[in-house]
Amino acid sequence: MKKVLILNGTISEIPIIKIAQNMGMHVVTTGNMPNLPGHKVADEYIPADYSNCEEVLKLVRDNQIEGIISCANDFGVITSSYVAQKMGWPGHDTYEHSLIMHHKDKLMNYFKEHSIPSPWFEIFDNSDKAKQFCEKCKYPIIVKANDLTGGKGILRANTLEEAKLAVDNAFSMSRDKHVLIEPFLTGTQQSIVVFLIDQKIVQTSSSDIFCMRNPYLVQAETYPATDFDKVKGKLHDIIHYMAKDMKLVDGIFSFQYIVENDTPYIIDMMRRCFGNETLLLADEMTGFPWEEAYVRASLGMDCKCLKSAPVTTKYCGHYGVMAEQNGILEGYEIPQSILNRLFKHTVNMQPGDQIDNYMTEKIAHIYFRYDDFEQMKEEIVKYNDMITVRMRK
Repeated sequence: MKKVLILNGTISEIPIIKIAQNMGMHVVTTGNMPNLPGHKVADEYIPADYSNCEEVLKLVRDNQIEGIISCANDFGVITSSYVAQKMGWPGHDTYEHSLIMHHKDKLMNYFKEHSIPSPWFEIFDNSDKAKQFCEKCKYPIIVKANDLTGGKGILRANTLEEAKLAVDNAFSMSRDKHVLIEPFLTGTQQSIVVFLIDQKIVQTSSSDIFCMRNPYLVQAETYPATDFDKVKGKLHDIIHYMAKDMKLVDGIFSFQYIVENDTPYIIDMMRRCFGNETLLLADEMTGFPWEEAYVRASLGMDCKCLKSAPVTTKYCGHYGVMAEQNGILEGYEIPQSILNRLFKHTVNMQPGDQIDNYMTEKIAHIYFRYDDFEQMKEEIVKYNDMITVRMRK
C-alpha cells in the first residue's frame, strides 16, 4: 500500500482523500488545524504547518511517505513542488516555476515579459512608496497582498484615502510583505480549468464567477462561462505556450480572468485542486474524472488511461451560503425552488457555531443543475435574498 501525504484536511480535500483511498493508498494528512473534517477521513493525521517546506520535508522523510499531493491552497502547491524536487518524485512542476505561478508579483512579471494579456501593475515592498505611487494613480484601483488566496488582502480603492488604507491592509496580511497595485477592470469575471497531458489540453471547463457578499471572494460559479467560445482559443494558446515554456507536468491548470472587449485579461492562476469542491462541477460538465486525474498526476502516474463518461447535465453551478453579520449561527432555510435543483449539499457549520468573519466564512455549499442557461444566471444573483440565514449576537 503506497503511503501518500495530502496537505491540509478541509472539506475541499475530502474528495481527493477518498479517491486516493479508493485507489488503495494509505493517506496521511497534515496541517496545524487538527479538527478539520478531512483529517478524520484520512487514515492518519500528522500535525505540521503545510506552508513550511522544510517542516513538511522532515515529516515526509521521518514517516516513509512515498508521494505528496497539494491541497486547495497556493502555499500547498509551493510546498509540494519543493518536497517533490528534494525527494526526486515526479508529478510536480519545479519549485522555481511554482513560485512564479503562485506569487502574484512573479506571475505578473512573467505575463509582462511574455506579452500575455493582464492588467498593468506595480509591485512594492515598502508601504510609503506604495502610498506615494497611489498619489499619481487613476482611480479606481485594486490593491492586493502578493501571496494570499480566497480574496484575503485585497481591496478596491476609489480615492487616495481608500488606497492608503488598502495598502496598510495588504502589507499587514502579506507574508512576504509585497503588494501589487493594479487598475480596476470592468468586465465579466470568468474561470477556465483545463487538464494537461504531455503539455497539451485534453479537457476544458469554464465558468462565470459571482462575488456577491464579498467582492473579492468567489461565492458562486455557473457553468459554462458566458460567450466562452469568444475567448477559448486565446486562452488555450496562452496555456499551451506556458506549458511548453515551463515544461509543465501533467495536471490541472486554471486561469481567472476578466473579459473586456473580447480580450481575457488574466488576473490569477492555479495549478491545484480548488476550494468549494468545484472539480465536482467540472466532472458534471465534461464527464472526465478530474479528482482521480489530479491524484494520479500528482503521483506521477499515467493519466492517458482515463476516459470520459457520457454527460447529461446541461448547466450547473455552486453557491456558498454566507451570513450578513458576525455572531452565532441559529440556522438557515433554502426555499424548495432551489432545493429541487440540488444534487449535493455540504454543511460546513452547525447551529451554535460562531461566525467571526462573515465576509469569508461559508456556512454551507450547495450544488445545482439547470436546463435553462439564462434562468440559471438570472436566479443565482438572487440566492442571497432567497436563502435566509438566522443569526444572533
